[in-house]
Amino acid sequence: RFNRLNRKSERGIRYLISHRFLEASPHAVARFLLSRKGLSRQMIGEYLGNLQDPFAMQVLHAYVNEFDFHDMPIDIALRKFQSGFRLPGEAQKIEQLMQMFGQRYCITNPSTSPSNIDTIFILAFAIIMLNTDLHSRNIKPEKKMRQEQFIKNLRAIDYGEDLDIDYLTGIYERIRAEEFRPDNDHVTQVAKFEQTLIGKKPSLVAPHRRLVCYCRLYEIYDLSKRERLTAHQREVFLFNDLLVITKISGKKRQQLQYQFRQAFRLSGMNLYLFETTHYQYGIRLVRKPDIHQTNLITFNARNEHDRTKFCEDLKEAIMEMDEMEGLRIQTELDKLRGSWSSLADSLNNNANGIISSLIDYPTNKRDRPLSRTLSNSLLDMTLTMPAPSLFNHQTTTNNTKELLPCRNSQCSVDSGMVSLMNEFSPTNGCNMPLTTTTK
Repeated sequence: RFNRLNRKSERGIRYLISHRFLEASPHAVARFLLSRKGLSRQMIGEYLGNLQDPFAMQVLHAYVNEFDFHDMPIDIALRKFQSGFRLPGEAQKIEQLMQMFGQRYCITNPSTSPSNIDTIFILAFAIIMLNTDLHSRNIKPEKKMRQEQFIKNLRAIDYGEDLDIDYLTGIYERIRAEEFRPDNDHVTQVAKFEQTLIGKKPSLVAPHRRLVCYCRLYEIYDLSKRERLTAHQREVFLFNDLLVITKISGKKRQQLQYQFRQAFRLSGMNLYLFETTHYQYGIRLVRKPDIHQTNLITFNARNEHDRTKFCEDLKEAIMEMDEMEGLRIQTELDKLRGSWSSLADSLNNNANGIISSLIDYPTNKRDRPLSRTLSNSLLDMTLTMPAPSLFNHQTTTNNTKELLPCRNSQCSVDSGMVSLMNEFSPTNGCNMPLTTTTK
């Protein structure tokens, strides 16, 4: 349920409040964004930067008030503030965030120079721009901002006075030494895993995807054929919405590399356990909506412990995705009903207008406006054209009682790839849960 926020931040907050998982107060939401594990830093930043939502702006105010920047240099305070979320890309949103930060910094440092809100805002915005300039891969080293340029750009920003050069120099050196980065989240782990994946692989990184567990299983091609129990070894990575099948490819720079083989969406998946003469700890994955239960893949685990733990996590993830898919479909249906309702209202209004115009149309030729030739006036010809075609259309519709044809609509199912979590180093053990994972 909390993962809904990682898909659509504003909609996710509304869902949590409407289902009473979260108190409908800016302070409660701010505390939730600060303390809840498993939330995407990117989606937190998107929510806090939502300038169109008055409630989100109240949450931002409450969020900023949770920080104490007393006796902190401005760049260190800004680093602390920005560690909980990823800054949005729009300059207008960054400006709003820096304004709120500047107000809080001045409140917690009333006697520190500079203490002017406008000065702090300009300086904070300049620090964000400096961080982007110094650490962007798209800017060549010779084009990056130099220290003297940074100081020059900030001349006379404090009521016409210059800030202390040593103060600005310290800011520049600290930013150059260490980039501003939000704290790690589940997306960080997914990104690290994706770097170890080779071959024709899908894109895995997305705010709503997290890594649940890892397990070593053995793929079965023919249940009737006996093979070595360790044949077709597969490293299986379970995400909250996806099952990724890989094979160890070797090492590169002392790091394991995984050859991508297959990926299966969890939505609509089912699993069966079986035992045969050749395979004692079998796992069969099928696609549920298929009448014939199409087989996706078949595995054998090393022991009962591995099979039990892996299947427990897999079942829970499947249930979560089926629930999410049901909610998504319901939301799409509600939108569709609203669209058709608006269309029906519009058609009714148009029909009423046509009927009114027909009623008001003068039947006596002497009362009608003079119809000019095309060369005299296109406008008058348009205004004075008789309306039998409209009348006939209305009559036909009433007589045959034909309904408006329905469009061929397609539900935009969000069934694409998504994203994951944190750093791991699989060993010989199977089904190693990730301690940072929250379900």
